[in-house]
Amino acid sequence: MIRLSDLQHELKEVAWLSLYFFLCFAIMLTLKKLFLADYQVEVNALSTAAVSALIVAKIVIILDKTPAGKRFDASHALGMAALYKTLVYALVTFLVLFMEKLFHAYREVGMIGQAFIYAWEHKDRNIMLGKVIVIGLTFFGYHLYAGLDRRLGTGSLRKLITQLPNDPN
Repeated sequence: MIRLSDLQHELKEVAWLSLYFFLCFAIMLTLKKLFLADYQVEVNALSTAAVSALIVAKIVIILDKTPAGKRFDASHALGMAALYKTLVYALVTFLVLFMEKLFHAYREVGMIGQAFIYAWEHKDRNIMLGKVIVIGLTFFGYHLYAGLDRRLGTGSLRKLITQLPNDPN
């Protein structure tokens, strides 16, 4: 049975992570929109950032609870642990992006083997790699923040960032 306090904690965690990823993705997609404006290419930055942020936040929460998400936390320097997690999470991101393309290819082709070949041959790898790099950078920022927060005491870093300088609490 799910307790109300557990549900509130989960919702708060998803909300903070979603906000972080939304801000990162909104900035990056706005830059993309600005770069493509001269070519009259429309980009839906806000809705794409919102949906992507919610999906990525939930994936991060799930991965953080796996052995791959905790493997280096206690035994390695913060930077190395953040780098390791970033690489693992970026690999998962690549797989999720490719699975999305595979799903669409399967709907077009109808057979999984042909869909795999079609998705691999007709996917612009540069765009996919660019997405993985951008999302990886957001993961790295998150992992550094989360690692620092854990080492200082959960909630301490957020408090340092959000409290006023003369506030004793």
